[in-house]
This record gives sequence, structure tokens and C-alpha cells, in this order.
Amino acid sequence: MWRVSKGATLRYPQPGGADERRHRFEEMYAANCGPILGYVLRRTDNPDDAADVIAETFLTAWRRLDAVPPGDETRLWLYGVARRVLANYRRGERRR
Repeated sequence: MWRVSKGATLRYPQPGGADERRHRFEEMYAANCGPILGYVLRRTDNPDDAADVIAETFLTAWRRLDAVPPGDETRLWLYGVARRVLANYRRGERRR
């Protein structure tokens, strides 16, 4: 049996909840991972570095999923994120 403390509020799943958010991200990832990976591979010397850049790019996309534009603009947005992640990666390499 469930007990609810006095004054507590019950929270019900909202439309656009975690499942819908995850589904949207998975679709975006499936549609764009290949082209973004190719972009990053052409700009890095090591496939392991490219994997790190891709991971950081899609982590940024997950964190900012509400800011990702819909439709064809999604890929352009991801290219921009990947470009900035690559720039940060190169700056870090120069410091090391």
C-alpha cells in the first residue's frame, strides 16, 4: 500500500516525458551518427579521438535536446557542435 505524506504532491508522467525524450534522441542519433562520424574522422588522426569527439557531441545534444532544431536543421546543428568539440579537443592537445 502506498502512503503519501501530508502536503506531498503526486507527480504523474507528463506528455513529453523521459520516454518521449529518449525516443527523440535515439531517432536523431540513428539518423545523424554516420554523417557526423565521417565529418569527425576526416578531421582527426586517431579513430579513438574521433570516438571521444562523437561521444561529446551527442552528449551535448542530449543535454540540450530542447534546443536542437527539428527536421533537416538537426544535422547542421550537430555539425556545429562537432566543430566546436573538435576545436576544444585541438586546444587541449596543444596544451599537452
